[in-house]
Amino acid sequence: MIQITKAKKFWLGLLVAMLVLAALPSTSLAAEDLVRFRVENRASRGITVRLYSRDGTGRAYYMHIEPLTTKSMSPIRGIYDYRLTACGIMVTGTVNLTKPLTWIMPECGDKGGPGTKAANTQDIGRDILKLVKIKLVNRTDVDMRIWLEGPFPYSFLIPAGGSKTVSILKGSYVWHHFACGNFDSGNLFANNAKTKVLECD
Repeated sequence: MIQITKAKKFWLGLLVAMLVLAALPSTSLAAEDLVRFRVENRASRGITVRLYSRDGTGRAYYMHIEPLTTKSMSPIRGIYDYRLTACGIMVTGTVNLTKPLTWIMPECGDKGGPGTKAANTQDIGRDILKLVKIKLVNRTDVDMRIWLEGPFPYSFLIPAGGSKTVSILKGSYVWHHFACGNFDSGNLFANNAKTKVLECD
């Protein structure tokens, strides 16, 4: 009788172990379904990346990358909508993560640099943000504020007799400023680095 009881316990324990193992996810299968997404931040400001799955599962991923650091995540392979916050703006788009991918973030307004043309690599500055540097020169003897309306709204204060170099989204803008008792406006096409001189008419 004692031997029968021990046998029942043995088989019962074996059955429980098999059921537990069957309920666990397959590690090898999960590894095959994951992909490495690496973000290298070479800028002096932090950036944030959010990913949202497009397959209806509701999966989402979040990663903040401090200045001059690199981080990686391993989402499930697929196509994602992204939301990138960098250089004081937020841009959205779609990213293909069916294979490993590296994003490289240069200084705001810059593009290119070591490794940016490597396979499975994207230059955030050139391919995603598409920022250009504009030098604003104030040739008056008073502080001047300029407003830009276009792909993204901006407002900059330039000190009297000074200048400021800013990074803005590529595109067409309408600018406004008030100086010397007059309100003035005009057009600015930011397609590459240029200088905009502000002065009294």
